[in-house]
Amino acid sequence: MGISPTAICFASNWRKLKSGDAAFATAVAGGLTESSDIYNSGVTYEMSKRKAVFGYLCVLSDATAATAERVVHAALTQFNTVRVKVDVFPKIATRAELERAITEVKRRRGLIAYTFVSRPLRTEIALLANEAGVPTVDLLGPLLSALVDFLKATPSYEAGLYKTPSDNELSRSEAATFTVHHDDGQGVHELKSADVVIIGPSRTSKTPLSVYLSYTHRLKVANIPLALGVSPFEELDQVDGRRVVALTMSAPLLARIRQERQEHLGTNDITYAEQDHVRRELRFCHELYRQHPDWSVVNVTGRSIEEIAADICSRIVSVPKKQ
Repeated sequence: MGISPTAICFASNWRKLKSGDAAFATAVAGGLTESSDIYNSGVTYEMSKRKAVFGYLCVLSDATAATAERVVHAALTQFNTVRVKVDVFPKIATRAELERAITEVKRRRGLIAYTFVSRPLRTEIALLANEAGVPTVDLLGPLLSALVDFLKATPSYEAGLYKTPSDNELSRSEAATFTVHHDDGQGVHELKSADVVIIGPSRTSKTPLSVYLSYTHRLKVANIPLALGVSPFEELDQVDGRRVVALTMSAPLLARIRQERQEHLGTNDITYAEQDHVRRELRFCHELYRQHPDWSVVNVTGRSIEEIAADICSRIVSVPKKQ
């Protein structure tokens, strides 16, 4: 699943808004047209090009803005004689970002629709928009207030908790793509971007585990093979050790799996599957693991992929990534 051009435009305009991009500021000062390449993150609804009426609507959110965007688009379908340009800005977090958006909306005599879970942001936009004379619509606040009264409970006020099916599918697709591109030691320069880094000797189920974790748990997984006498990649030391999962297995089982693999492929590398070699390779790996006490060591002997994955998730999902 790819990312839509609209989503790419949203991301582009969001970066300009958050960074105070010079070209963006210049365009705002000089006047933007509906065809501007600088301020074109939204979707332009042109219900009827015969009409000269043109409206501008800005959607703001401290999360993905997906909820607000859907509500706005649903409402706009009721106005099929008006052309409306909709710009969407997700992940709003500061007063400065609000001020830039409100300045542009005021210049274009537009309307702001927003979904802010954050109470400070809801207060700030109400004050700033009132001072600027910009009309606004709070799409989420009144519902939250009504639910507080009805449920006699306090909301968490945490942005981004709601995930749509498309959000979930996109995160799964991104995780799977990352995992495929970081299988078997590939892309080691991006290890710090991984949610989990799985290491271990050959045939200890690193790849099946990686694929299962990416698809089922939407985790970005990299896996790195270890071999007797071969030092691991230096990039591994740059990863938070709590995100590294080191696999081991009983020597007899690992030797048998390797032997079956050789028979299947029709190869005859006796050393690779020989028990003495396997034991020495495991000892080499175990010594490496002991040098990194923050790594999680998982014995996969006789365990299903699902069971191993659950064990891994219980250890690493709450660990923050290194930047």
